[in-house]
Amino acid sequence: MKSTLLLCLMGLFLMAARPMAEIELVKKRVLSERVEILIPKGFEVMSEQQMDFAYAKAQSRPSVIFTNNNLVSLAFNYSENEADQDMVEIYAASFAKTYHKQFKDATWFGDGIKHINNRKVGYLEFMKPEMGHEVYTLVFFTDVDGKLMICTFNCADRQKPDWEPVAKQIMLSLKANNG
Repeated sequence: MKSTLLLCLMGLFLMAARPMAEIELVKKRVLSERVEILIPKGFEVMSEQQMDFAYAKAQSRPSVIFTNNNLVSLAFNYSENEADQDMVEIYAASFAKTYHKQFKDATWFGDGIKHINNRKVGYLEFMKPEMGHEVYTLVFFTDVDGKLMICTFNCADRQKPDWEPVAKQIMLSLKANNG
């Protein structure tokens, strides 16, 4: 009896100690080949109809959104705003001020500038209330061919433990092919 109980406890311990299934990332080129980035395998580009519905009330919508059935998303917005490496810090300060003001109830994890693949990349990381639950968000941005490119990663708070490290890995993989 004791040995059976001990075996059961050992099995439970080993299952609990096992890492979550790893999320496989694949290299993709997006925004007309301007950007190379890792995207979770199995993510598909959101259809125009889905984007119209999801962004019906938004002032603007992303250029392209990758998603796994709308539970987790990675959106790219290649804006008309001029940008270069010197302006990334200005955008970072401006975005931080704006987002902190806009999302007063958010829990902030960080914001600032990272150096990724020899480029300045601004970022904002927070958890915000949205339609009755919390959403983990990592926004990162840099200049691409003289314009500002903004990426936004979102997932539900309950998915944050699995997806936060993936979101950061995606950000760290960013390579802009500035011509």
